[in-house]
Amino acid sequence: MPAKINHRQLEAFQAVMQVGSITRAADLLGVTQPAVSRLIGALEHAIGYGLFERQKGRLLATPEARALYESVEKSFIGIDKVAQAAADIRLFKRGALQIASMPAIALGFLPRVVSQFATERPGINVSIQIRSSQKVMELIASQQFDIGLAAVRGGHPAITIEPLLRTSMVCVIPENHRLAAKDVITPEDLENQVFISLGEEWGTRRLVDTAFDTAGISSRLTTVDTQLSEAACAFVREGFGVSLVEPIGAAESLERGVVARPFEPEIPYEYSLLYPRHRPRGRLTEAFVDNLKNALRENPLIMQHD
Repeated sequence: MPAKINHRQLEAFQAVMQVGSITRAADLLGVTQPAVSRLIGALEHAIGYGLFERQKGRLLATPEARALYESVEKSFIGIDKVAQAAADIRLFKRGALQIASMPAIALGFLPRVVSQFATERPGINVSIQIRSSQKVMELIASQQFDIGLAAVRGGHPAITIEPLLRTSMVCVIPENHRLAAKDVITPEDLENQVFISLGEEWGTRRLVDTAFDTAGISSRLTTVDTQLSEAACAFVREGFGVSLVEPIGAAESLERGVVARPFEPEIPYEYSLLYPRHRPRGRLTEAFVDNLKNALRENPLIMQHD
C-alpha cells in the first residue's frame, strides 16, 4: 500500500535536495529550520526509510533519496504547469470566449473588436455565432454561450439582459444624392424616394411606418424589403434608394459611397448584452465587454442616449 505523504513534505524534500542543507531549505521555503526537519522526518517515517545522512557536518542524500527525487521532480513539473496555467488564466493568456451576435454587429464592427482583444491576449480562443436577434436569445438561453449581442424586446427566464447602447436609427443615402447635402433628414425629404425597408419582424419597422404616416407621407416608392441592415446599405451603395437603419450597420458602409444623416422624428434603437442566467460570468467576458463599450464610445456615428 503506498505511503501516505503530503505535498508539504515533498516540497521540503525537494528544497533540501536542491540546496543540500536544512538551513538553506528553510530560507528557501520561508519557514524555520525545525519545521523543515519535522517535515523530512515525517516523510521518512511515512515511506519507511531514511533519506539523508550527516557526515562530518554535511547532509548527504541517500541513493533512495536520489531515486525518490527523480519522481518528485516529475511530479512538481506537473504542478508547475498547473500553476503556470492558473497564472495564464489570470493574465487572460488562456481561456475561451463564446459569442452569439446579431449580423449588424457581427459582420464588421465585432471582428475589429475581437481582433484587437485577442491580439492583446494571445492564447485565448474566440468563437462567434452569427444569428438573428431572436436566435441569439435562444442560444444564450441554452447556457452554452458566454455572451450575446442583440436587439431584443421582452425577456427570457434563462437570460440576463443589460443595455449596451441606446441610440437612434439613421438615414443612409448615396453620397452623390441631393439629400446628402442636408444635415438632418425628415419624412418629407423622402417623399417619392425609393425606400429600402427592413423586414416586418424588426421591432423598428412599425416605428418607421408610424413616422411616415404621421407626416402624411404615403408615396414612398418602397420596392425592396430586406432583413439585414447591411443588405439595405448595399442597395443604397448601388444608388438604388435610401433607407433607415441602425447606426452600427450604417457605420460599416461609410466611406464606400454612402453617407449617414440623423433622422427626425427620432426613432430609438437599443442594442443589448445577453448573458446566460445560470452560468457564471467569467473575467474574460467582463474584459471583453469593457473593450466593446470602449470601441462604441470611439465610433463618431453612434449617438448614445441615457
